[in-house]
Amino acid sequence: MTQASEAVDLARLDDAAFERLYRERIEPCFVANEGDRVAAVAAFKKRALIGGGIVAALAIGAYLFWQAWDIIPIVLLMGGVVAGVIAYQPLAKVGKTLKQQYCAAIADAIGADFKMGGFQAPAFDRLRSLNLVPSFARSNFEDLFSGTYKSSSFELYEGHLEQRSTDSKGRTRYTTVFRGQLIRMHFPREFLGVTIVRRDAGVFNVFGGGKAQGQKLERVRLVDSRLEKAFEVWGTDQVEARYLLHPVMMERLLELETKLHGKRLRCAFEGGDCLVAVEGGNLFEPGDLFKPLVDPARARRIVNEISGVFGVMDQVLTAQAQRPPANG
Repeated sequence: MTQASEAVDLARLDDAAFERLYRERIEPCFVANEGDRVAAVAAFKKRALIGGGIVAALAIGAYLFWQAWDIIPIVLLMGGVVAGVIAYQPLAKVGKTLKQQYCAAIADAIGADFKMGGFQAPAFDRLRSLNLVPSFARSNFEDLFSGTYKSSSFELYEGHLEQRSTDSKGRTRYTTVFRGQLIRMHFPREFLGVTIVRRDAGVFNVFGGGKAQGQKLERVRLVDSRLEKAFEVWGTDQVEARYLLHPVMMERLLELETKLHGKRLRCAFEGGDCLVAVEGGNLFEPGDLFKPLVDPARARRIVNEISGVFGVMDQVLTAQAQRPPANG
């Protein structure tokens, strides 16, 4: 792994630094997989052509058997979906290999590790206890980045939570209640109280203030009226909450939400941790595999999705450094 002194600082990634990161770390991954991508595109076209012919034949056969025109679009739709999935498999395989390589390369460049799957979700029980994620029946986690930044550590990963329901006929179905990014940032200096930040009114306001660590959470008013409308803040220590959540910090949270292409950000400052949940899509993916891989814009999007975490960490460290000692 890259040593901390050599790690790329994503909180201060200018164009020159990104260019070095791309040329030295990411572009080689793109180049190494371009041949496989081209072959996979050719395989896709061949499979799609054969699959299309089979589906068309099935549609005609279904019409001749049932003598009903309305059966044709049904067979074409269902058969087209199956044929499309089968045809895309070579590209999906290339995409998975490519993603593992460039995510690991980016992680190594910033002094971190990357795991695509097979890990225990960091701090997830605390995210649940602080009502940052909804109740669910089953879960899946992937794409874990974990490492250190300055004097702190972090874990960033994706979660998909589903709730189970049963209809009148006893059939079970699962509905997505959360899909997005979950983050734990651990800092060397503990927070004095507990502060909860919620992006908007939404469903999570049903929790109100509530309690944390046996103390009542009181509403915290922000100085900036624009940010006051964008966030709801609750805390057990009004002084710390206002000191911590000054306009620059809130702008960093908004920036993180934007870079993760998400919405309804919520976070909690408790103990030595900042815990964040952002509803969003499936990030860190290679993008359109029908286009050539070697493209700095493709890499810039992936790097930007990760970099917002470091902006928040940087601001927390700054706020903590400026905060007087608890007995001061």
